[in-house]
Amino acid sequence: MNSWFTHIFNILVGILIVVEGGVYIFMNNKDGDLHLRSMIMTVLLMTAWAMSYRKQVTSDNPSAWLIVTIIIMIPMILPWLFFI
Repeated sequence: MNSWFTHIFNILVGILIVVEGGVYIFMNNKDGDLHLRSMIMTVLLMTAWAMSYRKQVTSDNPSAWLIVTIIIMIPMILPWLFFI
């Protein structure tokens, strides 16, 4: 796998996690209270993505960790399917 693809793909995934987390945190903001569940989910997704990205860069088998990153993206994709 090309290292440029790895870096570009993971940077885009990281940006998507931050943007989607921000959308959920501020869209679920009612009466000035931040949505704690959205914040926790965003932090968990960011942590899992960061560990997967690190393993892709340092591991002997980066393709397996790319699959983990794609699995991490499932919670990001599912909520948008209900809006379509």
